Amino acid sequence: MTGEGFGLPEPILIVGGYGYRNVGDEAILAGLLHRLAGRGLTVVSRSPAETSAMHGVRSIPVWSAVSELRHHRSVVIGGGGLFGRHMGLLGRLLPAYGLLARVPSRAVALMGVGIDAEQSALGGTMLRMLARRAARIEVRDATSRDVLRSWHVESVVRPDLSSLMPAAPPSVGRHLLAMAGVDGSRPVIGLCLTAIDERMGDAVADAVVGCVNRMPDVEFLFVPMSQHPYVPRHNDLEFARSLRGRAPRIRVLEGVHHPAAVLSLFGALSGAVCMRYHALLFADRAGVPIVPLAYADKCRAWLAEHDETSIEPTADALTSAIRALLPAVRMAG
Repeated sequence: MTGEGFGLPEPILIVGGYGYRNVGDEAILAGLLHRLAGRGLTVVSRSPAETSAMHGVRSIPVWSAVSELRHHRSVVIGGGGLFGRHMGLLGRLLPAYGLLARVPSRAVALMGVGIDAEQSALGGTMLRMLARRAARIEVRDATSRDVLRSWHVESVVRPDLSSLMPAAPPSVGRHLLAMAGVDGSRPVIGLCLTAIDERMGDAVADAVVGCVNRMPDVEFLFVPMSQHPYVPRHNDLEFARSLRGRAPRIRVLEGVHHPAAVLSLFGALSGAVCMRYHALLFADRAGVPIVPLAYADKCRAWLAEHDETSIEPTADALTSAIRALLPAVRMAG
């Protein structure tokens, strides 16, 4: 589905968590640009040069987001857990920005968003005001729809915007495996982990190290889904390197890659241990068996909708789950 704009007047300013080197957010942007193809678009980004290079779209820095409003007739707040508890300052400011954008008569649409039930008092009030004034709201899960309904606001549930992004060819994923030094002739388990929740991150780290040491016949590749430039706990690459220090057999995918290339990589995996939301989506889309370790409500909601539950972050549970995915492989224990 391309070129769909819902009658939003052009030019359209797109706002979201873009330019922070988060694979999921960049996949959302790729899907949104695919959907709005042919429209006059500008994207607000932390790193406009990176965003323009990756997506081929005009991009402006965050600091000019307010002044650019006078040059745009519509604003799309696009995709992801922008209104979740883990979003920090960005999540707190977006509702206020959306309300500002509505003045005097600019159209504001919320597209592909996830909304947590738990909001700060001020943030929740502003988000409810914005939702009631939005020209259109699309959410990516039933839980978000139900939150909005509790505020007497209707919305449309549609798949995550990343689902509109075409995958790169399989050869791209195989190339990334080779770049990371992975032996593709052996089973390859992707590790899509995060230490955002410090306590859970510590438990997951111990579980992964124990599991890797028990499975010498399996390749493990850490796929960082976020490389936040400012917040270490949101930089999965740092977590990956700390794990590799404890378990040197873990390979790490270095560098910043287009989300379509990362999606292609998922297709080359034998299975994936997924904490990150878009790791779940990518693995599901690629038809790769999932070992879920949910750290956030959005992950638990997705798992519930797919009749799956998160495993416990222990070496025993993780080892058993991976062995169940690879019944034909002889493993030392």
